[in-house]
Amino acid sequence: MTLAVAIAFAFAAAVLFFYNARVLAGLKRDARSILGGLSDGIVIVSEKPGRAYCNEAAETMLGLAPEPDMPPGYHAITGHPLLAELCATATEARRGDALPPVELVDAGGRFRSWRQSLIHAQVGGTTVVGLVLQDRTEIHTLSHLLEESRRRDPLTGLATPEMLHDRTAQAIEASARTRLGVALLVVEVDQFDAIFEERGWAAASELLIQAAMQVSVSVRAMDLMARVGQSRFAIVLTALGDSVSLAAAVDRYLAAMRFLFTSESGGRVPITGSIGVARAGIDGSTSLRLLERATSAALRARAEGGDRIRFHDADADAGPAPEEESLVAEIRQGLEHHQFTMRYQPIVSLKTRRPVGYEALLRWRHPIRGEVSPGEFIPVAERSGLIHELGDFALRRACLDAGRWPPAIQVSINMSVVELMESSAPRRIVAALAAAELAPHRIRIEITETARIADLGRLRHVVDEIRALGVTVALDDFGTGHSSLTHLQSLSFDSLKIDHRFVRDIATPRTASMIRMLVTYARQIGVMVVAEGVETEEQATLLAQMGCTHAQGWLFGRPMLAEDVTGWATVAG
Repeated sequence: MTLAVAIAFAFAAAVLFFYNARVLAGLKRDARSILGGLSDGIVIVSEKPGRAYCNEAAETMLGLAPEPDMPPGYHAITGHPLLAELCATATEARRGDALPPVELVDAGGRFRSWRQSLIHAQVGGTTVVGLVLQDRTEIHTLSHLLEESRRRDPLTGLATPEMLHDRTAQAIEASARTRLGVALLVVEVDQFDAIFEERGWAAASELLIQAAMQVSVSVRAMDLMARVGQSRFAIVLTALGDSVSLAAAVDRYLAAMRFLFTSESGGRVPITGSIGVARAGIDGSTSLRLLERATSAALRARAEGGDRIRFHDADADAGPAPEEESLVAEIRQGLEHHQFTMRYQPIVSLKTRRPVGYEALLRWRHPIRGEVSPGEFIPVAERSGLIHELGDFALRRACLDAGRWPPAIQVSINMSVVELMESSAPRRIVAALAAAELAPHRIRIEITETARIADLGRLRHVVDEIRALGVTVALDDFGTGHSSLTHLQSLSFDSLKIDHRFVRDIATPRTASMIRMLVTYARQIGVMVVAEGVETEEQATLLAQMGCTHAQGWLFGRPMLAEDVTGWATVAG
């Protein structure tokens, strides 16, 4: 409950108790003025039976019209079932009770969700009881959409990898009882890269939508199709009787991927697919293993020319990448031989297009393999414990580099949840700031979720300690992975970053609605929003129209060396 609401309620309680006292007429007017300016609904049970006081927000929420026989703001409970129910709840509840939310469909057919908070006020020896109603409709809807985004790909409407793994695990468990087979298919769109490079993301996204439609019509009700990569789909086939039924199903999907693609940009392009197959019990016994092996087989099919099917082959699909133990040794060697460097990508104000900061990005240039993707070495570093050494390097280097930039420019540094939960993050941050002689407000810690948060209370404590230093904190990649409104509401963040996958699909109505509500909610709680992966002027314009204030992406600048930042920032700023 906010201080303003509490003060307003106290005024209203005084008005009710002394309603007939002429000496408090001015106080009565002041209380109504304060209550009328609140966005939260206030409902107070009157001492006089059968009526209640509602401020303007509550009247609007409950659909109440002024009653000529009642003083301003007062309403007869009789004839208003919802008001009567709210008054009964306030009267029967005890101090400290947690009240359930009010959820209903209003007269206009719109869903509404309100949080109820009980207030007891002592005025003149009398207890005045009431409720505060906070409209949480948009938050409820946004939470639902975010949850749906974990189950449904916003571009194609297909299931997400999380749903695929759940369904595959269930199918494998059931197959042990039924003796029926389970297989996982991975379908690669052969022409995706060429169309993306030639026509851009708009045409490439149209291709994915059309490909998903072509294939999904052949999916049985008992099976599931998911999008598991930028140009990759997966299908879990359940209750397979024999190899003949599997072969027939795979042939059907291969044929479905042969179609002519047409887009608004013009031209018709023949499309084909490469399919990889992995069978449970033969190629693996877990969903992750099956997906990994089916993907390897699909990539082999594509490398052989595409428009073909390949089953997993242990020898043919053995990749050249080193085993994890070897990669751990290479990471350690890379740290010793200074193979890791930092790049910095600008974060700009959408209003001025000038940089307000830079995100520090860790890069590894391997002497043999060249640039190694962070997606490859970061998970291995987390599992091996080397993430702390990598994190220390990134933290120290970024602080030292930022110390040479203009004082108004901030640097954002990524720290994984694993790093925060298993180490003394605040102490390490203080040491890095001291070594660089950098003010705490010059850095922002971006918390990246690569695993579920096992102990939210511990993470909350660490985040609070970091913010107490004067360092700001951001929740990275919001809306994907395990990030959720629960974390935003439970932890103290200064900003959040909308994942690039949402920005990429911003033209779709569902994604646009989600971003718009998220920005609105962030404004309400005083959190800055940064959109990641902005590549086009259209995306930047839509984000600005939605109220998003900051962004980063190739439209504003690619990751650069530290020595290039000062000059770029000076010109842009």
